[in-house]
Amino acid sequence: MENKINEETVKKDIARLKFSMQENNIIHNSYQREKRELECIRQGDMEGMEKCITEPYGGKLGTLSRDVLRSDKNVAMCAMAIYARAAIDGGIISDEAFSAGDSWAIRIDEAKSREEVALYVQDMARFFTRMVYEHAQVQREKKEQENKLVAQCKYHIFQHMHERLTVKTIAKALYVNPDYLSHLFVRCEGVKISRYILEEKVKLAKNLLMYSPYDCKSISNYLGFSSQSHFGKIFKEYTGISPNEYKLLYGKDTF
Repeated sequence: MENKINEETVKKDIARLKFSMQENNIIHNSYQREKRELECIRQGDMEGMEKCITEPYGGKLGTLSRDVLRSDKNVAMCAMAIYARAAIDGGIISDEAFSAGDSWAIRIDEAKSREEVALYVQDMARFFTRMVYEHAQVQREKKEQENKLVAQCKYHIFQHMHERLTVKTIAKALYVNPDYLSHLFVRCEGVKISRYILEEKVKLAKNLLMYSPYDCKSISNYLGFSSQSHFGKIFKEYTGISPNEYKLLYGKDTF
């Protein structure tokens, strides 16, 4: 029963506020502007955020307390909460975003004037946007480095196709941790390094079988397989036929 009374009281308060706003021709702050601000934070769009901050406000902040300074602080706290969540959407770790939000909340709470609160809200919007922007920059640089390492790995495999390649030997040549290289390669290429090596060796073997005069044993030795039978097994796994059958079908002896 008590909850029902409280709900009715709230409904009456809402009706009174709406009537007062209509009588005084007051409109709330623009929801579209708020959406643009949050999207700027999510995208780390510094330029877009500056445009949002400098554009005419076109509305009135909500009233969250009868004390005007306290009301502005409460609105700023709400802004802090949604800004922090927008930053999380933009890739920031939640603990970092919420810790930053706590720091801004303390500053806002200690503000001495409405003007100071308003400036904090603007600076806070810039801060969270910059936070996402810098995070995105770091991620891009990391991605570029990772792509570069994968490319170096592929090139090393191409250059040493005649050897018995392993993740450890490649990682040693590239001065990186084998586990890191292995996981990175799978994440970027969707295939294990060991399988990629075999795929590339089979491609080269097909080329040699088609265009060179070399027999299967010579090609097996050249590509660093442990034995001719192992070469035959791998080749058939990828092509469906044996190396000898492939040479008979497609061999051109044009080397």
